[in-house]
Amino acid sequence: MERIETLNNENRMSTQELLQLIQAKIDAGCTDFEINACGQHNIGGSSWAKDKSKTLNFVLRNPGQRVGAMGMKGTFIVVEGSVPADTGWLNSGAEIIVKGDCGDTAAHCAASGEIYVGGRVGARSGALMKHDPKFKLPEFWVLKNTGSFSFEFMGGGVAVICGHDCEKLKSVLGERSCVGMVGGTVYVRGAVDNVASCVEILPLAQSDIEFLASGMERFLSKIGRIDLKKELTNWSEWHKIQPIAVKTSQKRMSIKEFRETEWIEGGIFGEFISDDFSVHELAGTGDSRCRIPEWNKELCIGCNICIKNCPQKAISESFVADSEKCIGCGICAALCPKSAWKMVNNNKEITK
Repeated sequence: MERIETLNNENRMSTQELLQLIQAKIDAGCTDFEINACGQHNIGGSSWAKDKSKTLNFVLRNPGQRVGAMGMKGTFIVVEGSVPADTGWLNSGAEIIVKGDCGDTAAHCAASGEIYVGGRVGARSGALMKHDPKFKLPEFWVLKNTGSFSFEFMGGGVAVICGHDCEKLKSVLGERSCVGMVGGTVYVRGAVDNVASCVEILPLAQSDIEFLASGMERFLSKIGRIDLKKELTNWSEWHKIQPIAVKTSQKRMSIKEFRETEWIEGGIFGEFISDDFSVHELAGTGDSRCRIPEWNKELCIGCNICIKNCPQKAISESFVADSEKCIGCGICAALCPKSAWKMVNNNKEITK
């Protein structure tokens, strides 16, 4: 076991110095670390062994943000206490155990591996979790509750929110959870309120109970709370949240309608500015274009490559670009074999 003290006579080791020291020790053959940190970030996730058969084991105290970020399979991290933001960010296979609380964005963008939290997690935790079928799906287990905006745009994986010691909370998932969720499953015990309309809350099926039963003892053992097994295995108190399957006949909601009916009342800056809810096109046409295509008749050989490949169908058979359709993307100029099209800057002050 390699023990590292990052604070010596009031001299604090920088994050860069610590990570370089850890990697040097790994290159020398060390695989087990006990680190008394002092807010250094990225510990664990950025380290790797050239010999993939070796596992890396970290026991951390007082680390900074991004513990285990981009952690790979074969990395095992235990935090004796709490951690700030981005724990397990982009986790790619590491096992991360936090025995206290996590700050915001725990398990953000996690793609594989397991993250076990023995307390609470902050806002936007579990957001953008995903699952590549070629790899083991990510698991995110939390003993207590999450902050608001949890599981935004979740695309895959499994989260388990146990709701322990959360009986007085209006929602163990905070405010506006699961916005934009398109995949994955969130298992939750306790009160749930104000979840996004794109998901549904369902009772557990037998397969769900089997999954939770097989993982609960493992989770509680890792965070040192096996005494809670009886409390947390009353499956009648559990539900699951999954995205509603999109039906082909479903009416598409406009941006304006979404902002008026689904988004935060008054807009996210409503306290400071008024919003007329006008919606602008993503790409400008007409005078709003940054560039304008010009056609040279003398160079054109009539191959029609430009007409066939224009994404806006803006070029006529007479090689005239309709300004109300053209967005100035330049595909015509890029594909023309004879350079008959060229893009001209639409900034009037520059072209004079």
